[in-house]
Amino acid sequence: MIQHKYIAPLKYLSLLLLLLTGSRMIAQENQYYNEDRLRYEDFIYQPGIFTVKFHPLNNDQGMPIIKLNSGERLILRFDDLYEDFVDYSYTIIHCNHDWTPSNILKAQYLSSYQDYYLTNYEYSTNALIPYTHYDLVIPNNNMRFTKSGNYILKVYRDDDPDKLVLTRRFMVFEDRVGIGGQVRRATQVDKRDTHQEIDFTINHSNYHIQNPFQDLHVTIMQNQRWDNPITNLKPQFVQNAQLLYNYDDENTFHGINEFRFFDIKNLQVLTQNVRRISQDSVYTAYLATDQERSITRYAVYFDINGHYVVRRLDAGNSETEADYAYVDFILDYPAPLQDGDIYIFGKFSDWKLLPQYRMQYDYVRNAYRGKFLLKQGYYNYMYALQENNGQLDVEAIEGSHWETENTYQILVYNREVGLRYDRLVGFNELSSEDLY
Repeated sequence: MIQHKYIAPLKYLSLLLLLLTGSRMIAQENQYYNEDRLRYEDFIYQPGIFTVKFHPLNNDQGMPIIKLNSGERLILRFDDLYEDFVDYSYTIIHCNHDWTPSNILKAQYLSSYQDYYLTNYEYSTNALIPYTHYDLVIPNNNMRFTKSGNYILKVYRDDDPDKLVLTRRFMVFEDRVGIGGQVRRATQVDKRDTHQEIDFTINHSNYHIQNPFQDLHVTIMQNQRWDNPITNLKPQFVQNAQLLYNYDDENTFHGINEFRFFDIKNLQVLTQNVRRISQDSVYTAYLATDQERSITRYAVYFDINGHYVVRRLDAGNSETEADYAYVDFILDYPAPLQDGDIYIFGKFSDWKLLPQYRMQYDYVRNAYRGKFLLKQGYYNYMYALQENNGQLDVEAIEGSHWETENTYQILVYNREVGLRYDRLVGFNELSSEDLY
């Protein structure tokens, strides 16, 4: 463990105080940070917690899911920008298929039902904005999982479970059923240009399902997003040990568009979509001006489906040497919208419209603008509209095309007779690349 912390000059400490004050004002105004209520979702409860990543140990863009008793592991990483060191603890909560707490005891789903400390931490080095980096690998020597299903990883501080810091969703599955399928252009005529259809089959020849219409629950996700899953589909046909889900409408998603991107792995040079970089007390990267894409034709280019990668090119360890920089976004728009607000949206925002990523309209420039603090790396993002009724609409700014490359995740849960929890008995991931 690194014992020496980078000592920031006084002006940087003043900057941190400014960041702290600003974040607290945002928190109070939007009532986003709420330490009184545990949420069974990906959520950050404490200002100052940045760049929370949770994924398979050797795949930083993978979904946080592992096979039961397989030796696979997940890693949680996050930065604390406001504290030198805090006693962070963690616990694990088992959930039903709908992310409500299951009716089984901790001793029934964990080999050890104690809570433990996060003991792995390092101080940042060579960063203008200092931070403390924490990481946790699960399962570990202290605990392992004995049941499949949905789980919540809960991190709290000062040995007080009510002082919530963050929660993350993850899954543990059993390979009991086979899932095959394909992503197709939508069958419905009015959706053929904008939507993708996911047809799939569940094969349970080696696993008895007594009543698939009642005991089985299926979830389909697009690009690992929990904000728009399709749930509770029932089998359309039953053929021996196969369950067919070949709907024409209920199993469709907007194809949306390829994600926009920018690269700030090196803050000393300009890269694609970065037009200027300045350095005062901190770095600021000014992105190229974006345009609305709702009526443009589909264009093929590589993206990472809304995810991001923490990376600093000249660093030996990007997790502790990557700096934070303000990133200045600008979206040309002829007039401010009257029916909602525009946000920056992606995996880095937990697929949510967070108050700290809301854009402001610039009447001089005739554009939406926003400047947000992000860690060095490569980012995918989109502009999302939050309508006055609270609904999220990505297509209003970005458009939607059936040709877009997306990944889809299929989760199959089963509540067996006599069980008090939902087993996750199957998982598969499909890609729309097969459309071509």
